[in-house]
Amino acid sequence: MNRRQALAAIGTTALTSVTGCAILEAELGMRTDTLGTVTLANSIADSFEVTVEVLRNDTLVHQGTYQLAPRSARERPQHTIHEWQANPDAQRWTIRAKIPKSEWRDATIDAGRGSANECYSVTIVTGDWPETPLAVLLGGCNSDNR
Repeated sequence: MNRRQALAAIGTTALTSVTGCAILEAELGMRTDTLGTVTLANSIADSFEVTVEVLRNDTLVHQGTYQLAPRSARERPQHTIHEWQANPDAQRWTIRAKIPKSEWRDATIDAGRGSANECYSVTIVTGDWPETPLAVLLGGCNSDNR
């Protein structure tokens, strides 16, 4: 075996070892993701009442109902929620919202899938869309969300 073949074999073994470790961490529930802020916004000219629930590992950590004012030309975000700031990491986050005439809409952050130690923010926005008047959108964290 020449030097190149030896380095390739070591690299493949190391990569398999790291990949196996990541899968094992996910299966054992050792991986977590961070939930930054949840922002509520209204993008239409009507006011809306929005109910929000945030679950950490299937345990309710926030529940509230918010009255969103009609859209403003200057600023859309109206409420920012971050009650879990002291403990923002979990294996699984579920963020769901509904308005009185809609079904629950949700987004789930699952540390068992994708990269470990990711930080997410969530925007809940009302809109005049044909499929639903409410969307729950995942995004990345800004430095001020952590």
